Amino acid sequence: MTDQQPPRSDQAHGDLDLRMSRAGLLRGAAGVMLAASPLLAAACGGGSSASSPGTGGAPSASGNPVPGGNLRAGFVGAGTAETLSPLIGVTPIDQGRIQNLYDPLVLVNADLTPAPGLALEWNVNSDATEYEVKLRPDVTFHNGKSFGADDVIFSIQQMAKPATSYAVSFVSGIDLKGLKKINDLTVKIPLKSPDADLAINFTPYNTWIFQDGETNFKNPVGTGPFMFESFTPGQQSVFKKNPNYWVSGQPYVDELKIISIDDPTARLNALLNGDIDAMAQLPTAQAKAHAQTGDMFVLSGQSPQPMMFYMDTTKAPFNDPDVRMAIKLIADRQALVDGALNGYGQLGNDIVGKGLPWYNDSLPQREQDIDQAKSLLKKAGQENLTVLLQTSQIFPGFVESATLLAEQAKAAGVTMNLKQEPPNSYYNPSLLYLKMPFAETQWAITSLKYFYLQALATDAPYNETHWNDPAFSQKLSQAIGETDETKAQDLWNQVQEIQYNQGGYLNWTNADWVDGLSNSVKGMKPSGAGALGNMRFMDAWLQK
Repeated sequence: MTDQQPPRSDQAHGDLDLRMSRAGLLRGAAGVMLAASPLLAAACGGGSSASSPGTGGAPSASGNPVPGGNLRAGFVGAGTAETLSPLIGVTPIDQGRIQNLYDPLVLVNADLTPAPGLALEWNVNSDATEYEVKLRPDVTFHNGKSFGADDVIFSIQQMAKPATSYAVSFVSGIDLKGLKKINDLTVKIPLKSPDADLAINFTPYNTWIFQDGETNFKNPVGTGPFMFESFTPGQQSVFKKNPNYWVSGQPYVDELKIISIDDPTARLNALLNGDIDAMAQLPTAQAKAHAQTGDMFVLSGQSPQPMMFYMDTTKAPFNDPDVRMAIKLIADRQALVDGALNGYGQLGNDIVGKGLPWYNDSLPQREQDIDQAKSLLKKAGQENLTVLLQTSQIFPGFVESATLLAEQAKAAGVTMNLKQEPPNSYYNPSLLYLKMPFAETQWAITSLKYFYLQALATDAPYNETHWNDPAFSQKLSQAIGETDETKAQDLWNQVQEIQYNQGGYLNWTNADWVDGLSNSVKGMKPSGAGALGNMRFMDAWLQK
């Protein structure tokens, strides 16, 4: 795929030399988020992405984009937990709204490289304890107010409130009292401890910037490509084109409608019947079939997106590391990729982020070992173990992989009783999320730092495995703050080895993003950062 992104309003390709914190971010960034949240990492971008098994016809047409029309996108809903707040969004449908109403300080391209968003420069001192951030000029909010330093400072302050924010881990290292407005377009950000790549912290969608004074988000005002019109949680949201967006000429469509459709068959039928123009999370079996028929465009691309089983390390029997290792050894990962994803994924190795900066590629690929699994279970006094495995249709491959893992477990004398939970409850923290001892998860990660801060750090908001190890957290902090690349890699290797040997995640795949588009939708491209081209609906146009 080739990048067909138009230049930014200020010919921003000129700012792509963006002075980030150091070469680490430019080398990787690969250095972000999203996601997001356990579901999605956060940020938008262009770039390219390697394709996967089977795509439909070309998503772009010759000639210039045609403005006008209404774009309708179907997502798995999250019921009454759906939100317009970037601070507490947790599901793909939340991300879809957030990334079109607001903007980040740093964008993530489709190939996971960074690009300037609302921030143009990140200038850091010699020991990585203070940053001076230069902001993009001539950006306005949807109500006409000019964007500036006050909005960034207020947003960071709100991100730091644990009771109302899932972004706490990204800003916990900031000295909030020392935050300072140098001028309207410059912010000084002092840190409590070194952070060699602070810019990466501001790509996840929980850190996207909102207006100074915004607290309830019922009628949100952002700087993004679309403007709020209406929202009914669990049903739909309607946004209008922002005619003053800082990316010249975009978005192309007049209206964006994001619709909750939980059932994957109903979502697919809605696309095929013309009731929606795009669907997130196309089941992989249908993806292969429709790529052949050409009655839709299958938007797919490789990604470091991990799909994992997770175990609560504080609850029996998973509080025993021998039991956790036995579960990891039960899995035949290639069989899971082939059977649950129809090949739309690569092997996982119980740590996340293969292909990203700082990934520890020295650890051997874990393979199924039933005899060793049985030996560990016997040692733990858990022969003939019976456990409940909770799953859901919220992501393609979840139910299929749980079914296959349960079948594989029988050889080790383990009985896994499956319980399929409603999609609109699975990631709802007030209902099921973070309360299930043995379940499945998915992360749209674009950096190791993002995942570890959100899932495994001391104050991680999405601590699915309930991991709590002060020595581990100290090692993680050292890795994040180390400015010497050789030393940083060694520290990151140690952090990952601990999880590989002791952690509660069974990472069986880095799954491809697989979505469906009507053949009339043009301009959207696969992204390694998220579903539906990382939800860059500003790029979409409708062929008439």
